[in-house]
Amino acid sequence: MSRPQFSKDHRTYGQWLKAQPRDTRYAKEIIRKHQMFPDKSRNQLRKLRIGDYDLGKAGWEAITSQQKTERNKTLQILRSMRKGANLTQMAEKYGMNNKDIIRHLGRNLYKENGRWKVTKSDSLQVGMRFYDRNAGHITIVTRGSKDRSLIGEYFNAVNKTLKDGDTTRLKKFNGVKIADNAGNEHAFETRLDRLYEIEEAQVESEFQEIYAN
Repeated sequence: MSRPQFSKDHRTYGQWLKAQPRDTRYAKEIIRKHQMFPDKSRNQLRKLRIGDYDLGKAGWEAITSQQKTERNKTLQILRSMRKGANLTQMAEKYGMNNKDIIRHLGRNLYKENGRWKVTKSDSLQVGMRFYDRNAGHITIVTRGSKDRSLIGEYFNAVNKTLKDGDTTRLKKFNGVKIADNAGNEHAFETRLDRLYEIEEAQVESEFQEIYAN
């Protein structure tokens, strides 16, 4: 089945792209949509809803369970690409196609000189476990890469501290708070006795779940 004529004056997308500089906001949006839906005409691309091509703008609570699983995978891909990994290789590693990755990463993924690249930071929401000074072990929805990196650094420090008891690596988190997607602030738990209690409670909960099954 042949593709429809791309626009009134241009038979193909390539002809439309080369006809004149495509640096307007509208043109850039058409280009981005075409990367996901190469079989559609310009008019069809223009009518696409944002949810059809950019899930990156959707909040964590607004996406389905399957989409949450996909977002977690694409965040791993995003992190790897920031370290120099190739999109195609990462897509194969995580069992995803480029179309879904583009849809989830949205404007955080772009082409430059024919190669896929990613932004240095992002504002993608994702649910992450957190050790709150007041509430203990909870899940919060983070607001972007800066918060994810901080929480990742925190848990790396926590895991090492629980093994050797050296709390010096947790000092940088004393009094530090992080805001979730709703604007609620959460303080990092840095007291060693409480960290042991939280870990023990998780182990006990996992054991009871296994025993129950």
